[in-house]
Amino acid sequence: MSEEVEEIKDKNYEFYINADLSEYAGKWIAIVDGKVVASGDRADEVMERAERMYPDKEITLAKVPTDDILIL
Repeated sequence: MSEEVEEIKDKNYEFYINADLSEYAGKWIAIVDGKVVASGDRADEVMERAERMYPDKEITLAKVPTDDILIL
């Protein structure tokens, strides 16, 4: 994997862990260049939408936890 791709993934991860994503609780989100570009209940549909909008970009797909989920 190229250094540029690693930097983009790091940027998307940093956004995911630091952003207020409460409006997406329980949903899948697609992140491109540090911003949410698609969201929904099904990962495959969210990824397809993001890929159509940003075919040449690195996309990070993540599930936003609900308040009642605690990961240790």
